[in-house]
Amino acid sequence: MPNDRFSKGSRANAAAVVLLLASILTKATAETRFVEVQSGIDFVNVSGTPEKKYIIETQAAGVTTWDYDLDGDPDLYFTIGSHLKGDEAPTNALFRNDGGQFANATAGSGAGLQGWSMGATPADYDLDGDDDLYVTRWGRNALLRNEGGGRFTEVAALAKVDDNRWAIGAAFGDYDLDGDLDLYVANYIEFKLNGPPFYDKWCNHRGIKAACGPAGFKAERDVLFRNDGNGSFSDVSAAAGIDNPPRYGMQVAWGDLDADGDLDAYVANDGHANSLLRNDGREKFTDIGISSGAAFSGDGRSQAGMGVALGDGDGDGLCDIFVTNFSQDHNTYYENTSTGFFSDISGQAGLAGSSRPFMGWATFFFDCDGDTDLDLFVANGHLMPAIDHAGSGLLYAQTNQLYRNDGGSRFTEVSGRAGSGFGLARVSRGAVHGDLDGDGDPDIVVANLDAPPSLLRNDGDRIHHWLGLDLHGPPGNRHGIGAYILVHAGGREQHRQVFSGDGFMGQNDPRLFIGLGTAHLVDRLEVRWPSGLVQHYQNLTADRLYLIHYQDGLTVRRDGGRMGSE
Repeated sequence: MPNDRFSKGSRANAAAVVLLLASILTKATAETRFVEVQSGIDFVNVSGTPEKKYIIETQAAGVTTWDYDLDGDPDLYFTIGSHLKGDEAPTNALFRNDGGQFANATAGSGAGLQGWSMGATPADYDLDGDDDLYVTRWGRNALLRNEGGGRFTEVAALAKVDDNRWAIGAAFGDYDLDGDLDLYVANYIEFKLNGPPFYDKWCNHRGIKAACGPAGFKAERDVLFRNDGNGSFSDVSAAAGIDNPPRYGMQVAWGDLDADGDLDAYVANDGHANSLLRNDGREKFTDIGISSGAAFSGDGRSQAGMGVALGDGDGDGLCDIFVTNFSQDHNTYYENTSTGFFSDISGQAGLAGSSRPFMGWATFFFDCDGDTDLDLFVANGHLMPAIDHAGSGLLYAQTNQLYRNDGGSRFTEVSGRAGSGFGLARVSRGAVHGDLDGDGDPDIVVANLDAPPSLLRNDGDRIHHWLGLDLHGPPGNRHGIGAYILVHAGGREQHRQVFSGDGFMGQNDPRLFIGLGTAHLVDRLEVRWPSGLVQHYQNLTADRLYLIHYQDGLTVRRDGGRMGSE
């Protein structure tokens, strides 16, 4: 795929100015408002004891979207931990979306796994037309094959992906461009309950009683599974060059970060340098995290990387990276400079100081107000319950954060005026976005530790128009992971990709909902598929969800009606 879709050098600066002016002209003021709704979700997370003596108790709260029943709306799957002893183990939970209301479909489905589950990521690995689900765990990971009719069979051993290391994040992507989806699994530490090196001891963090780790534990190696196209996978980690050195892996995300037409992988690592695995073709990767400036903070420090957001946050056509980190540090925005390097602009972007009191986990770029640029969500919650009594001013349960994109690489935190959903203090971990109620704007689901999840419905002012895209790729890549989208509307050019794994321990709605501001019409739409196929469409009516098929082209899937007035 050619590189000319991205501006280079001085052209990039000029383009950024033009895009900023166009953004101002297409924007109108809209109030952002998220409201917590129950919507039939009766799930309550369990993860060990309230004291959180062991690090395993601090993680297990993931959520993913997936349309498992092929009815056109995103369903939900929640992961859960377990009890350390005694009580009957709880199970993960599957919820079917019935027009914005959810029904618990776990019973009899085969999806209700017990034990310590972390995250989940969907993909049609077996090419039968529906999405299956890979679940990362402490213990052997699980692969739930979708049998149709709301039933699943666990086949990880059969598919040769039953890795038994402690896995946190995972993501599917066709890195070798052979037409089927491969699997990257980010592994964490070698942990045994009451085992070495800390046994049954407490540790402390800056004088506060805390679970031990990850420092002191042996890091587990990540693993790359190549899809062999016959229902099974092969471990190609060593051959692909992603197995050295081992780091405390948390979340992996696939995206084309260098605009060369193939998927690269970015891995957030906890306390170690983050990894940017450049796809060199020929099924080989090179870790350029350090040399590209995307591994450390701007002052050269390793941070406690948790979640990863990918997206064109500054509107220049290049894919930027945002990573959440530990409290009393800052979340990090790596701006893609178009020269093969990334620059930490967290402070200049308005994203550093406001993040220091919080511990960030899931994160994602999304246009929550439809004003044509990507806003930013961060899920927060501390690790240590004892922090509440330490006199540090930090809290265990924390509010989540929403940043409005002001254009020109500047963000403003608007959590305090983003509706009642952002006034809730929880111990959040995973989170996803998607249009859950079919109204054309993105809603948010947050997985909370030892508590029910938070479903935050987007009830903001409807003065902006939108474009919905539901990509249907070839059988091996149903959602078009790696596809590149270019939208021209209202004098503004927007760049989007279909990413996989961005966030933390889950997968966002694969459909794209693109804000158009005051534009009523999409002048031109370009879709570049990973295979190199390019489709062009013109004069598309706004406020509709379009199905774009790899072979059959474009059809209207849903007419959402006008947002705002003519």
